[in-house]
Amino acid sequence: MASPSVDTKNNSRSVYSKRKRRGVINDPAYSKEHQIDKQFVDEMENIPLGHLTKENKRQMLLALRQLSSIDQCGNGYSGESSSVSFESSSLARQKRRYACMVESLSERLLQEQAYEATQSKRRNPPRTYNFAIKAWSHANVRGFAYCYAAWYREAVFASTNIGNSKASSSALLKADEVLQAMKQSLINEEQSASSANTVEDVNSLLILWSSIYGDTPDLVEKFLLFVELNSRDAEYYWVNTQSYNLVINAWAKSGSKDSILRSEILLRELESNPRIKPNVLSYSGVITCMAKSKEANIAKRAEALLSRMEERKELGGESPDNRSALHCEELLNRMLMLAAEGNSQVVPNVRTYNLVLSAWANEHGPTEAEKVLERLENHECLRPNAITYITCMDVYARTGDVHNCLRILSKMEKAFERGNVDAKPTRRAYTSALNALSKSGRGDAGLRAEELVQTMERLYRQGNEDLQPDTTVYNVLINCHKNSATRAEKILYKMGNRDVVSYSSVINAYSKMGGVEAAKKAQALLDEMQEQDVMPNAQVFNSAITAWGRSGCKGAAGKAEGLLKQLEQLYEEGNKSLQPTAQVYTSVISAWAKSDEPGSALRAEILLKLMRVMYKRGNKSMKPNAFTYTSCINAWARSAENNAGERAEAILDQMIELYKNGDEDVKPNVISFTAAMDAYARNGGRNAAAKANNLLLKMESIGVKPNLPAYNVLIAAWGNSQQQGAAKIAENILTKLERQSESGNIDMRPTVVSYSSVINAWAKSTESGKARRALAVLERMKKMNAKGFVDAKPNIVSYTSCLNACATTYGDQEEKLEAFRIACSLFKELSDDESIRPNHITYLTFFRAITKLVPHFEKRESLLATSFRLCSRDGQLDENCFFHLKNAASPELFSELMGGSNLTLYSDLPFEWKRNVSATPKARNHIKRQIH
Repeated sequence: MASPSVDTKNNSRSVYSKRKRRGVINDPAYSKEHQIDKQFVDEMENIPLGHLTKENKRQMLLALRQLSSIDQCGNGYSGESSSVSFESSSLARQKRRYACMVESLSERLLQEQAYEATQSKRRNPPRTYNFAIKAWSHANVRGFAYCYAAWYREAVFASTNIGNSKASSSALLKADEVLQAMKQSLINEEQSASSANTVEDVNSLLILWSSIYGDTPDLVEKFLLFVELNSRDAEYYWVNTQSYNLVINAWAKSGSKDSILRSEILLRELESNPRIKPNVLSYSGVITCMAKSKEANIAKRAEALLSRMEERKELGGESPDNRSALHCEELLNRMLMLAAEGNSQVVPNVRTYNLVLSAWANEHGPTEAEKVLERLENHECLRPNAITYITCMDVYARTGDVHNCLRILSKMEKAFERGNVDAKPTRRAYTSALNALSKSGRGDAGLRAEELVQTMERLYRQGNEDLQPDTTVYNVLINCHKNSATRAEKILYKMGNRDVVSYSSVINAYSKMGGVEAAKKAQALLDEMQEQDVMPNAQVFNSAITAWGRSGCKGAAGKAEGLLKQLEQLYEEGNKSLQPTAQVYTSVISAWAKSDEPGSALRAEILLKLMRVMYKRGNKSMKPNAFTYTSCINAWARSAENNAGERAEAILDQMIELYKNGDEDVKPNVISFTAAMDAYARNGGRNAAAKANNLLLKMESIGVKPNLPAYNVLIAAWGNSQQQGAAKIAENILTKLERQSESGNIDMRPTVVSYSSVINAWAKSTESGKARRALAVLERMKKMNAKGFVDAKPNIVSYTSCLNACATTYGDQEEKLEAFRIACSLFKELSDDESIRPNHITYLTFFRAITKLVPHFEKRESLLATSFRLCSRDGQLDENCFFHLKNAASPELFSELMGGSNLTLYSDLPFEWKRNVSATPKARNHIKRQIH
């Protein structure tokens, strides 16, 4: 509510009458010029940036001038409840209230000026804080400090947010002026009577600032050092040990890279201070800074900047590679030494040991951390508490070490049973054990996690309220079932309060499962979230999009992009937590890459271009990375379009150009190059293999080392090229891989894919003797496996490819006869091997070999009949086998094989003959989903 001096007359009367009815106006001397309250200030602060009118600004300036000029408080309005009368308020307290309102109005005007400056590209120097300085001059140290903080924050804002160094320097000068004004106020003889309370004021401010201004601990430190410096010659010292501890803790909370250095300097200054001395909290604060450090090494301390310590060992100056845990240990030892000398203020407590334990845990892992736990367990006076045990459990949980995490939990339970009440197991301890199971990757993680939660539920029913499972516990339990989406969903509906993490974990589990049913479940859960007013975030949408991308169903990519559009619409409606990111767009591109729909690759590339446009326009969250580009390349590789290879290589060239221009995020990796090579390999053609080979050379030119999958794709490219001599080139690449494997490079050890691709290359060649060459590669594979240089044995694909080399043999009758002998030998070997069973493709290939390679009618008929009976017995008679047999066999033989009946349609055949044909692709798809 605005003051009557700036409001209309009717509003004035209304405000006055309302306050009188509330009992606020108790003093008959209440005057219109002092009718400014906290409500008016709140109203001005709540007006959005850019919406302050000229009238609002005029009202605020009048209020600033009025409040900063008040030197009597009898007629002022405090803004507190009516139970606090004006007569009972002290003069200083009333002045501070006025000054607080001035400060708030001043900051609001400055924010408006900063906003207008960003819109108009100019900035006017702020002047409103002149009122604040004047107001705080009546309000002692706390008031000056608030004004100083406001100017300091204004300087940081101008420098970092606007980039206006001139305005930042001006604000810093104003901050220094406030400090000087405060100094004069503190040393004023008229205020000497209240100087004894200055320490309390300073510390309360430091407490406030360390919580509000957590990102600028230097502000807090500068204020402390100024106060300490200017109170050295005063009758009363304006700071104490707590003052330094508060600033050290401010650095610890900030997470700044300078926190260790700054806190150590403050500790040294405190140790060398003749009027105050450090206590246990001082050392603990510095240990906290070190314990939070995630650097493996801490740089050598700049000893020249540190104060010399009286009869104390230099800290951090022995070597340039001291570690944070060692620093913590040195501090602990120093505390023990000082305590032994009689300084009772620095006796280490359990918290001190816990901080040292945390430092060892962060830097060296659980083994060193547990040594600190053992020291506490064997301590004469101290005993480990719950935090001690939980910190040890957490460090084991990070690596998924379930055994040791549960062992520490057991120690904790036994310590409590022996009478250590501080070691009582809590929900947090059980949550740590659940986290260990979640990260362990064990097959029984979900089952063991449920047993733990059931134990918590049982103990809770027995009266231990600390162990009541909450939402966090059930969320971790769901994560333990991340490989069993169905079980995770059951837990979701078992728990009481479900939050976004609960739904997100289950949706993510379904997204990893794959398949159309999993995608439908993920979509249903996403819809349910919104119906239950549980607002999903962008990550939840991304998991649902991924589920559709992995479903393999028709139209899945369109559904994935539909979710993206829904996400964008919610964001445009004002939900800022749903801002689409590059990760979400990449998931949609990946969905299009896995789609077999026409135009899917082009759609993926359009989304990539859209991301680049949005990034160039300033949306940093839309920056495509190497995975985004690689997904788009994969889309072209799988598209089977005529120009797929060229389109994929064009995107790869964009990545290389961006990388050479300094963008490390889009540096092509071996997967990117392999995907582009695969586009040429799938496309085939006479020049495709040469282009794929050029990509391999280009890969090496930018420092990317080819791996085994890249060479496998290159072998496939040569095999599909049908060029003269392509099979020999493919076999030479295989020979190179074998030599590297024999020399000890296990990363280049050929796989069954490598050998099968070379066999397939010979099968597709037109050279003479190709059946013999394909068999030789198969035999090489067996020998390399026997020697241990190849892990896999030949599979059905290897044998079928070799049979195909026989079936497609050209040449004279002698060569065909040799190929047929090889085919018969291979088929017999398959029949005798129980671990490998022929499938419908194998039988079809053998039928083709018989038809082409056996010239004699009677023998061919006999072989076809025998092969048919084996094929129908195995349930592998597919439609292609049926029609090939119908065309190759004589009408009499075909009628006999059909049992004398007139079976001319495949659909009329007995189910037993074709029972395993449909199962084969389903099983293959199931295995593929499990792998990916």
